[in-house]
Amino acid sequence: MAGAGAVRVLVVTDPLCSWCWGMSPAVEEAAVRLAGEVEMGILLGGVNTESTVPVGDYGRRLLVRIWREVQATTGQSFCFRIPEGFVYNSTAPCLAVAAVRRATGKPPFGYLHRLQQLFFQEGRDVNDPALLRRTAHELGIDGEVVAAGLEDPTLLAELRDEVAGARSHGTSALPNVLLERGGERRLLLGGYADAATLESSVRAVLRGPRPRGPRHQVPK
Repeated sequence: MAGAGAVRVLVVTDPLCSWCWGMSPAVEEAAVRLAGEVEMGILLGGVNTESTVPVGDYGRRLLVRIWREVQATTGQSFCFRIPEGFVYNSTAPCLAVAAVRRATGKPPFGYLHRLQQLFFQEGRDVNDPALLRRTAHELGIDGEVVAAGLEDPTLLAELRDEVAGARSHGTSALPNVLLERGGERRLLLGGYADAATLESSVRAVLRGPRPRGPRHQVPK
């Protein structure tokens, strides 16, 4: 837990957010550069969490168009394949990420980014519980942690609160970066940012007065 004067950087992201996948190298690079100066964490933003219908032809064309834009802007690669019958609802992979975070006590950037890679680069179905468990195991995490999390109603309720809390900061469009200090959170960056922008924005806060703007109490 961050101390009263410590700065915590929270990346609002999601396993099925293409711009989040595009920004993942920047997040990893900035985390290395800022190591020892700030804590970094994840807030899950949720994508289409009420959807129950598989992606149709129009949806596939729309997603491919977005992915091409993300690739052109960020340099991240995409396979441009969507699994047959795939429901574009991130609840299951978000639960898996939340379960890993709960079990390890650490922000699971590695697991999150691997799920993004599996979906966007390899065209795998990251709603598949077996794949979610196996991916955790491959990263040295007990797959049963994920299996239990996917069936845990308490974790699901916590995830829904987390998604709602993330959106209360004006973060309906992902990714975004929040700043937490002194029990308050505020929006630092909205939308995609490269590593240099993310690092410089955080450093500006570290060396300057507290920024003005809307503030939200950290959920208890």
